[in-house]
Amino acid sequence: MKVFSAEDIFDLTKKIKSKNENIDVFSGTGNDKKVVVRKGLKIRHKPSGLIYTVLKIIIPEDESGPKILCRRPGRELLIPKSEFKNYERQ
Repeated sequence: MKVFSAEDIFDLTKKIKSKNENIDVFSGTGNDKKVVVRKGLKIRHKPSGLIYTVLKIIIPEDESGPKILCRRPGRELLIPKSEFKNYERQ
């Protein structure tokens, strides 16, 4: 596990802002703040209707973007950021 210093976090936010990307783990503000993606969340693959359980979120050190590791009985699946649009919260 990589431990980020304050300088690492500042550099990451600078890169994100320069690309006009928003990465939010939470939705809402203040008392209405809710976790969007976390371990145990059920997601549905829209085209097939298959339901998966999120095992963990993987944020690689390269710039390939986050991935979601999830599972359904008999199968584990690694979903790249480019495929997030094909899934929704169950």
